[in-house]
Amino acid sequence: MRAVIYARYSSENQRAASIEDQTRNCRRRAEAEGWAVVREYADAAMTGSDSKRPQYQAMIAAALRGEFDVLLLDDLSRLTRDSVEQEQTIRRLEFHGLRIVATSDGYDSQSKARKVHRSVKGLMNEIFLDDLRDKTHRGLAGQALKGYWCGGKPYGFKLKPILDSTQRDAYGQPARIGTVLEIDPDQAAVVRYIYERFVDGASYTVIAAELNGRNVPSPGSTWRRKTRRCGGWMNSAVRVIVRNPLYTGRVRWNVSQFVRDPDTGQHKRRRRPQADWHQFQEETLRIVSDEMFDRAKMRTQDRSNPSKRLKSGFRAKYLLSGLLVCGACDAHYVLADERSYACSSRLNGGVHACANRIRIRRDVVERAILDPVRQDLLSPDRVQAMAAEMQRQYVRSVEASQARSTALPRELQELDARLDRLRERLRTGDPDMEPDEIRAAIEGRAEAAGAC
Repeated sequence: MRAVIYARYSSENQRAASIEDQTRNCRRRAEAEGWAVVREYADAAMTGSDSKRPQYQAMIAAALRGEFDVLLLDDLSRLTRDSVEQEQTIRRLEFHGLRIVATSDGYDSQSKARKVHRSVKGLMNEIFLDDLRDKTHRGLAGQALKGYWCGGKPYGFKLKPILDSTQRDAYGQPARIGTVLEIDPDQAAVVRYIYERFVDGASYTVIAAELNGRNVPSPGSTWRRKTRRCGGWMNSAVRVIVRNPLYTGRVRWNVSQFVRDPDTGQHKRRRRPQADWHQFQEETLRIVSDEMFDRAKMRTQDRSNPSKRLKSGFRAKYLLSGLLVCGACDAHYVLADERSYACSSRLNGGVHACANRIRIRRDVVERAILDPVRQDLLSPDRVQAMAAEMQRQYVRSVEASQARSTALPRELQELDARLDRLRERLRTGDPDMEPDEIRAAIEGRAEAAGAC
C-alpha cells in the first residue's frame, strides 16, 4: 500500500528536529506494516489551528486525487488542533477510502473505537490550545501591569530590553525581564510630518506619495517578505498612524483580540469591552500634542463616508477582486472607482510606489474574461459533452454498486437461491419437509452468513 507522512510543529521556538522525529516514528510503522512511503509533507513553525497550511492543503489535495492509500501521523494533533476541522478532514479522507494511522497515540481509522478515540483526542487538543492561549495572555497581562510593552514595534519607537543582572539566560547573559519603548528620533520626525500634513488637509495617499518621493523607509520596509511588492508607504500606513493615541503617550493594552471566523478560517480583530483595557499615560513616549491628535481625529471622522472606501480594495467584492495583478510591481489591481480597476500600490502609495498608471475599465476586462468562457466552456457542444460524461460517471457508479452487491459471500447467494426454490415448491405444493422448518433453517443460516 502507498503511504504518505504528514508532520508539523507549531512555533519557531520549537526544535526543527521535531519534524525528523515525527517522520522517523512514521517510517518505523510503515516498515513494520510493509507500506511504501511515497511522499512526506511537513509544515514547520505553523499552528495546528491554521487550516491554510500549504503542505497540509497539498496533502489533502493529493488524497482527493487518489495518490496514496494510508496517511501516517505521529499523533492526531499534528493534523490539526481544531476539533471541527479534524472531524471534517478525517471524514473526507475516509470517504475517499484512505486509512489514517497515528503512531504515538494509537489512532487507526479502521478501529471500531475510532470515533470515540478521535472525538476525545480532538477535544483534548483543542482544550490544550485554549489553555496555552490563556496562559500566554495571563503572562502578557502580568508584564503589562508592570509597565512593560507587550506588542510589536510601533513606528516611531524602538524596543529597549530591560535586563536583570542577578538572573542569567540560557547563554549565561543577563536575563531579559521585559521590554519598554523609547522614541526613535528619526521616525518620530516622520510621524510629526504626517500629522502636520494631515491636519493641513493632505490626504492619506498624498502623504504616502510625498514620503515615497523623499525615499523615507516605510514601517514595513524591513519585513522579510516572500511575495509582497515594494516596501514603500501605503495610505493604509498613514491612516493607522494618524489614529494611534500612542503618539500622545497614551499606552493601551488588551484593547482587542483576534477571533477565528468559522466560515472563512481567517482571524479577525474584535474589540474587547473597555472595562478589560489596561491603559496609562507615559509622557516620555509623547511625539505629538493632544491638540494635534484631536485635530487629526476630527478630520478622520469627517472622512468616514463609506462610499469613499472603494480605493482600499478591502470593502467591495467584485468578480475579479484579488485576481488581477500589476505587471510592474506585482500588487493586486483593485477597484479604483465604480467603473475601473487600477494598481493598488499606485492608488495607495502614489507614483513613487508604482509607475503603472494604467486603469482598466471594469466592463471591458470582465467581458474579455467571461466571453471565452461562454463561447468555449458553455458552448452547446461542450455542454453536451459534459452531460454525456456525467451520464457515463453515473453508469459507472451504478455498476460499481451492483458489483459490490454481487460480491456477497457465495454461501449467502446460494441460500437466497434456495429460498427462491422453496417459495416455488411451496407454491406448487411439493415441499420435502414442513415449510416452517425449512424457512427457519435457511433464514438462520442466511443471518449467520450475512454477519460474516
